[in-house]
Amino acid sequence: MPERREQLSDAAQTQRNAAEDVANRRDFLRISAISAAATVLSSSSCTNMEHPHHDDDEAPVEAHAHKKHESHGHPDMDKELSAQMKHPFHTNPEQWLEAHGKDLDACFDCSNEPVTEVEIVCIDERMTMALKTASGKRVLRMAGSGVLFSKALTEDEEIEELADSLAKYVEEIARSSGVDVSAIKLKISSHLTCGAAAKKFGATSANPDESARTFQRKLAAALKKRGINAEFTNDAPMNGNTAHNALATTVDLSRGRLQRTPTTVESVDGMAQPMTLNTFVVSSPSDAKALEDALLSLDIASGSHSYGKKLRQYTFLVLIDPADPKRSWQFVSDLTAGARPFEAKGIKVKIVTREAPGVRNEG
Repeated sequence: MPERREQLSDAAQTQRNAAEDVANRRDFLRISAISAAATVLSSSSCTNMEHPHHDDDEAPVEAHAHKKHESHGHPDMDKELSAQMKHPFHTNPEQWLEAHGKDLDACFDCSNEPVTEVEIVCIDERMTMALKTASGKRVLRMAGSGVLFSKALTEDEEIEELADSLAKYVEEIARSSGVDVSAIKLKISSHLTCGAAAKKFGATSANPDESARTFQRKLAAALKKRGINAEFTNDAPMNGNTAHNALATTVDLSRGRLQRTPTTVESVDGMAQPMTLNTFVVSSPSDAKALEDALLSLDIASGSHSYGKKLRQYTFLVLIDPADPKRSWQFVSDLTAGARPFEAKGIKVKIVTREAPGVRNEG
């Protein structure tokens, strides 16, 4: 079971093979079942254990619905794995947090400025992030910018459920900021080659990315009906990588105050060089959905669009909400339980935590 230690504080593809997409949808249902079971089987016991090697018939499935390829094809995932492992976080996350905790803290909006913007982005580690932290901004990171949020029977019902959740979130942010809801701009983005879009729309759409954009336009319209100043901003910029290469997921439980991951100077092969902490990032108005997205990110990393069977370790960095630590530790317990099936396949999963910095009282 995962080791947990506290630190003080996606060209879009236009065709998918229908059979693959049906299988991928089944995979997602499996992940959903895992996360649901995690809530029931949550445990705070976090000790190390020996893990068996992968069984060829039971290798981690791919949660990303791109055209299948082996991880040793293009790009060279052996080389990619070696390059990513050079970041010291992956060898000793606790030590890295000890050295660079303040760099991570600087990625949060800790100002007491009224929130005027909420941005919704995918969890994909290939999404580009701001270089500096902005005051008065929140960032929610959900799979496909929310296309997998609901499991309602119809798409219209899914959109309504998500709109309700986001509207409630914005209303709470407005209340705590002392501003009218209309003063907060909610920006909803899409992105190219989105695996969550392929998973949701691949069996029925020749262009899942465009189907996701339609979903997100409808979401913005539903939010406007609820009095939310929502806008669909189209495709967000990406870093150009074709395959997922993250070895970790950052889970922000501070209700969207984390805006980016830090770039720090690290010693690599005896030379100092700047390195950005490359992780999936999850932040949701729902902890249950954040759990699903966190486990989905590990499923992606262990699938054929990423490292596949080469993945032997994975780290979750959970950022504890100082305003609600009990809720945060329940999430850690649920994540611990949800990671067990991956550990049973030989992946050493580590969960490390750090308390997110609080909002500064500036008078």
